[in-house]
Amino acid sequence: MTESTTVPLVVLMVLLVVTRPLEERWWKAGRISDRTASWLIVGRLIVLAMGFGLIVGLGLPELILLVVIAAAGAFILEPIAERRIVLIRARERDRTGRS
Repeated sequence: MTESTTVPLVVLMVLLVVTRPLEERWWKAGRISDRTASWLIVGRLIVLAMGFGLIVGLGLPELILLVVIAAAGAFILEPIAERRIVLIRARERDRTGRS
């Protein structure tokens, strides 16, 4: 990795981190569903893989392989993330007494 790829990679990481609190606010406000919130969390893997591959200049076959691996990881982790989100929402409802 060279200096020419450092700044774009840092920008990609910052964007992935900065958008998370916005998504959390939307989820808490009920504007997005639990499933959508979980896909937004695990979907970061795919975005990160694609962005990394493009920034460092991977060839098309390597880029496709990297994105497929990231997508497989996202599909495996999505049910786990969704269960965690459902538990958090249930805890919030119990704490506030809302249904």
